[in-house]
Amino acid sequence: MLTSELTMDLIDTHAHLFWESYQNDLDQVIQRSLEAGITEVINVGVDVNLSKVAANLTSDKIKFYSTIGIHPHEAIKYLSDESIHIDIAILEEIYRLNPQKVIAVGECGLDYLFNKDYNGHNSYKDYREKQKKLFQAQIDLAKKLNLPLLVHCRDDRSRNPSSSEAWDENLEMIKNHYGILHCYSGLMATTKKAIDSNFLISFAGNITYPKNEYLKETVKMLPLEKIALETDCPFLAPQSIRGQRNEPSSVKEVAQTVAEIKGISVEDVAEQTTKNVEKILRLRSG
Repeated sequence: MLTSELTMDLIDTHAHLFWESYQNDLDQVIQRSLEAGITEVINVGVDVNLSKVAANLTSDKIKFYSTIGIHPHEAIKYLSDESIHIDIAILEEIYRLNPQKVIAVGECGLDYLFNKDYNGHNSYKDYREKQKKLFQAQIDLAKKLNLPLLVHCRDDRSRNPSSSEAWDENLEMIKNHYGILHCYSGLMATTKKAIDSNFLISFAGNITYPKNEYLKETVKMLPLEKIALETDCPFLAPQSIRGQRNEPSSVKEVAQTVAEIKGISVEDVAEQTTKNVEKILRLRSG
């Protein structure tokens, strides 16, 4: 276990502190984050409105950054290409109003684990194609603005445990860009491709779960220079508080787990992963 005597700087690369569940105690959440060594938090947009909210979230105790993005599940709302382009233009405007704070495009990507209500789309295939169009529009925006991507990807393994379709398509679409693969869930074949990409591979609280041995094997395989840390809070609480609301302080437990898997100190994990993130997101360039 980590002790309070450890001194280190950690970055939560993927949080949603604008979520309603933090409205009554955000100051206390921030204080616990500081006590855990978290010095920077990236609040990640998941649609147009929440990208605005993330950009406006401030703190005088901890460094907040934000992103502009539309989650792949939101593709169900877009029944025309024109509607996608309208919202992409709004995301761009959010960035241009605060370019020092908005440091990436995302979370965006492909998610093939969803229910069968296609909300006006004709079929599973039609909905997946809309996800790709929404994702490609955000890739194009990231390239236009010279911003990294925070990429969400999830395969549906309910019928085929070795499915990698979403990841295969995802990596092909982003192969000429850079950023962070959020809450990594790729199988070993995917990891072998991702390791050669210009993307960091980020781990969240689910790396601490007993049944996620394949993710632990991924951590063993990866050089520390390819790893980032996150919480995805309020979701994906680590094993110690599983089932409860998550918060940025949990990055410490993720860092400890990575250190144990790799047989190194948590200080080394904190130092290197922070360097990785600061470089790829250009957090110190200003």
